[in-house]
Amino acid sequence: MHKNNLVYKGYRLNAKVVRGIAEDAGHAPAKPLFTATVFVMQVDAVQDQGYEYPVPMFARGEFASSPREGVHVAITYGLSIVDALMGVTS
Repeated sequence: MHKNNLVYKGYRLNAKVVRGIAEDAGHAPAKPLFTATVFVMQVDAVQDQGYEYPVPMFARGEFASSPREGVHVAITYGLSIVDALMGVTS
């Protein structure tokens, strides 16, 4: 199983992957599709679930072909969120 969380610069990133639903039920895809969101919280905030951020790729209606890809996209987006919170420009 692919690890769905990461600690980065004092923040914990947690990806939540869900199975995508085809918009047209009469033409369901041959393979399952997945989407994900990322939760960002400070590492020392044990009781706090953090803030949930929609991943732009999935918000545009695109899908990942596997849960592993969904996690990767969500965690990568979470890294950019943390960098923005810390004032790092790319």
